[in-house]
Amino acid sequence: MTRAEIYQRITGILVKTFELDPADIRPESRLYEDLDLDSIDAVDMFVELHEVTGRRIDPQVARKIRTVQDIVALVEAELSGAGVAVDS
Repeated sequence: MTRAEIYQRITGILVKTFELDPADIRPESRLYEDLDLDSIDAVDMFVELHEVTGRRIDPQVARKIRTVQDIVALVEAELSGAGVAVDS
């Protein structure tokens, strides 16, 4: 899956699961501040990401996720089998 495909998949999850307007979702969008997600939403998001990656997301990594781009990087790393260290 390419980075663009991952971004489209993440955008689709955000739109479908949280009823967000696709126009409001950009790579730099902050999940909590810009998209108004909360901690319960984050759990739901990681359940959806498990469906995409087939892997459980490490809670230590999940706590560092702040932006849509962070999610894309996480999924990209998980799909490549490398894991990820998000620097946000």
